[in-house]
Amino acid sequence: MRFFNIEWKMNVPNALSLARIALLPVFVVFYLNSENNKTLMYWAFGILILSGLTDSLDGIIARKFNQITDLGKLLDPIADKLTQVTVVICLALRYSEVVYLLIICVVKEICQALGGLFLLHHGMKIQGARWFGKISTFTFYSVMVLIVGWPSMPKWLLVSLVILVALLMIFAFIKYITMFFRIKNHSSDEKQTIDSTKTA
Repeated sequence: MRFFNIEWKMNVPNALSLARIALLPVFVVFYLNSENNKTLMYWAFGILILSGLTDSLDGIIARKFNQITDLGKLLDPIADKLTQVTVVICLALRYSEVVYLLIICVVKEICQALGGLFLLHHGMKIQGARWFGKISTFTFYSVMVLIVGWPSMPKWLLVSLVILVALLMIFAFIKYITMFFRIKNHSSDEKQTIDSTKTA
C-alpha cells in the first residue's frame, strides 16, 4: 500500500516507532495524576525512559539490519514530534517556566510538519534526521526525563535546562528551514531543466 508516494511496509523499527506513539496517552495519564502519587510518577518516568530507548533502538536496528524505509523516515520524526509536544504540554501544566518552551516546540513542529507535507505532496524524497535534529532530540529527552524524575529540582537549574533545550530546538529549526528551501529550490531547478529539454 502506498500513501503520499510512500510504501507502507511494516518492520521492527517501524513497529517500535508506533509503540512510542501508543505509549504517549499512558504517560499523560500517569504523569498528570502523579503530583501526590510517587508510584505514578515512577511509572511516568519509566515510560519516558522506555520511549527514549525505543527511539534509539529503532534507528540502530534499521541501520544494522538494512531496514531503513521511507515509512520509517516518516514515522520516526512523527513519533519524536508527538512525544516532544505531549511531554512539554504536561510539564507546562506543572511548571510555568516550560510554557515558553512549549510555544517554541509547537511553532517548530507545525512548520516542519507543513514543510514535510509540502515536499511529500510534490513527490520529493523523504530526508532522514540530521545530526542537529538528533542532538536536539537527545537533549530534549535527557532534560525531560530529568525534570519528570526530579520534581523538586531547583528553579535555577530548571530554567537553565529549559533554555538549553529551547536554544537547541531553535538551532535545529533554522537548519531544517535552510534544508527545506535547498531541497525545494533544487527540485524547482530540476523541473525547469526537464521542461526546457522538452521544449527544445
